[in-house]
Amino acid sequence: MLVLFAGACLLALGLPQKAAFMPLLIGVPGVILCLWQLVLDLRRPPDRVEAPDGERDGEGRTEVEIFLWLGAFSVALIGFGFVVGGPLVVLAFVRFASGESWQNALLAGAGTFAVVFGVFIWLLELPLFQGLILEAIL
Repeated sequence: MLVLFAGACLLALGLPQKAAFMPLLIGVPGVILCLWQLVLDLRRPPDRVEAPDGERDGEGRTEVEIFLWLGAFSVALIGFGFVVGGPLVVLAFVRFASGESWQNALLAGAGTFAVVFGVFIWLLELPLFQGLILEAIL
């Protein structure tokens, strides 16, 4: 991911200023967060891992479960758009997959809505994909 974000930033430097804004808006924080995670990973002592079955990650989720959540996220974004579908899936993931309380799940969903709406629609005034279902209804 670090290479992906850094590559996007480097490619954006060759673009005109207005065209480079969005890749840099996403790439620079991505590089910073990836570097921070890399530092944390390098400072952590290595775990003693018994020969795993190769199916479960650190929290006990199977690859199939992860792909199902990715599919649910994709269906929600295509069906309901970024502003409605994104927060709904974040809420569902935090509540059901992570096992957090409804309060934490609602806070995560509301925070996702606030960031998507506040940054992209209100601050940057960018039109976001509304979703096929909501577009047909509205």
